[in-house]
Amino acid sequence: MNKVRLKILFFASWYPNKYDNVLGVFIRNKLQAVSSLCDTAVIYAAKDPNAKRVYNIDSSYEENVLTVRIYFKLPRNPIYQAIFYNIRFLHAYYLAWKYVKNHWGVPDLIHVNVANRAGLPALFLKWVKQIPYIITEHSTPDVGFTKGEHRKPIFTNKLLKKIIWKYCSIGSVDSNISKLFLEKIGIKTKIEVIPNVVKIDKDLLQKSINHPANSKIIGLHISNLIERKNVLGIIQAVAKLSAKRNDFEVHIVGTGEQERQLKDTARDYGILDKFIFFHGYVTEEKKQEFLVQSDFHILNSDEEGFSVVAAESLCYGIPVITTDCGGPEDFVNSNNGIIIRRRNPDELADAIERMINTAHSYDRSRISNEAYSRFAPDIVARQTFNMYWEAKDKWQVGNTSRLVLIPPDARVLDVGSGHQPNRRADVLLEKYIENTIHRTTQEIVVPEGKELIIGDAQAMPFEDKSFDFIIASHIAEHVDDPEIFCREMSRVGKRGYIETPGPLTEYLMPTKSHKWIVKKRGNELHFRKSDIEKSLLPLFFKFFYLNRDGYIDNTWKTSNKILIIINLFLVKLWAHIPYAYTCVEWNGSIAGKKIEE
Repeated sequence: MNKVRLKILFFASWYPNKYDNVLGVFIRNKLQAVSSLCDTAVIYAAKDPNAKRVYNIDSSYEENVLTVRIYFKLPRNPIYQAIFYNIRFLHAYYLAWKYVKNHWGVPDLIHVNVANRAGLPALFLKWVKQIPYIITEHSTPDVGFTKGEHRKPIFTNKLLKKIIWKYCSIGSVDSNISKLFLEKIGIKTKIEVIPNVVKIDKDLLQKSINHPANSKIIGLHISNLIERKNVLGIIQAVAKLSAKRNDFEVHIVGTGEQERQLKDTARDYGILDKFIFFHGYVTEEKKQEFLVQSDFHILNSDEEGFSVVAAESLCYGIPVITTDCGGPEDFVNSNNGIIIRRRNPDELADAIERMINTAHSYDRSRISNEAYSRFAPDIVARQTFNMYWEAKDKWQVGNTSRLVLIPPDARVLDVGSGHQPNRRADVLLEKYIENTIHRTTQEIVVPEGKELIIGDAQAMPFEDKSFDFIIASHIAEHVDDPEIFCREMSRVGKRGYIETPGPLTEYLMPTKSHKWIVKKRGNELHFRKSDIEKSLLPLFFKFFYLNRDGYIDNTWKTSNKILIIINLFLVKLWAHIPYAYTCVEWNGSIAGKKIEE
């Protein structure tokens, strides 16, 4: 594998923040897992009801991940809120992007988590900056539609989501049901199934594996207490069982809009604090203690895209009762639990009774090993990392930022890397270590992890075809003999890319160190001796190199923002003007020919 350490920037629609420290915690877990293989950063934008300023950036390094949370203020008037929300959200992303670019750098790839609003700035950056993005969709699928139980899907933000998915390089979901749902609603992008990360405490795992038999069997349910989780069905099933046995308890951890109603129902059944116990919100540490002290877990949802808590239970060796709600069907089976139909309290009561009778017969060690081999951070990180390299198959080269296909396992040489070595290169070849006019007096740069070789491009110190790809950006116009240079490129490399200034650039912005005017003729590069001493349009030359040093003439210096912006547009536009640059991507060999005109 090459020596490039990818820079991955997460755009998270959900993420732990100052108002909700569990929101999107599974996204943070995956981000921290892949940070062992990549350089990572994350942007999360959210409205702040208590904001004093319109925008406030909160940045820090959390486990070596640059974490940028940007909060924005909205007007109090509900009508104005609806108008300004998207505007300020996108502007918040712009400010956060500038912060990340200045403090961390430009990413190789953007990882969008949930393709709604967070996907929109990623789409913009792909169009403007040519930065590819992938999507991990965490939204809960419409399980009923996916299983053919009703015709029309419940599918929010349809148009926006489809557009964002259309332009992404590749996507992933955390379950097969989610993949099938996206395919059924018309998403045609390649989608992989990569589960969420599950972290476990090794000490608590041993306690769970060696869990002693209690006088009462303990069932556990953890969730937001909302309609979709169908906690009412659990209460009904427990009430039914309580009429014939008293050797069990079910503990409910979590809070939500139905909490009061559920407690009242349990009280009406006469099982509150006898068979059913509510614990409200607890810390992550306390939650794990509840897990390892339980004998089985109950998931009674209508829909689940994955269910981290079900996977976490299995990783601790705890068997699971789950409905056929989607995601858990990928990993719950007869060896580690029971699957029942949704909205069926009788089946749930029977399943709970079976668990009461058999919970201690499950092989907790086997359940844990099988689950953790699937959900462990290093396993999921490697799957995600491989997806990054599949998505990042093209790299920018040259001043034109042309995208060329370079496979992940390719060995890449940058010839004459100078002060701007290519990001994708593994090896740098440079003739001049000291300051030289050939790179406008700027000092050589050797990024960490890249190998620098001192040598001449006309006699490269490498074996034949020892590189899969060679980049030579703005080098060929400097060499003494371009025909020898092209032969060396063909000898050492299997494929490559050569870029030089085009005739138009040489006439309008001549450089003293350029020895040749280069044109492309079919599959050949034609080199003609350059005798240009002065620009045909000196004012254009001075403006094109605005505020830049190291050229043969003095360029203009200004702090005028309008002129600086116009200059930026001109430089970007110049890459698309005919004869401004000469570019050739070659395969096998490249021919160079000196000509007289």
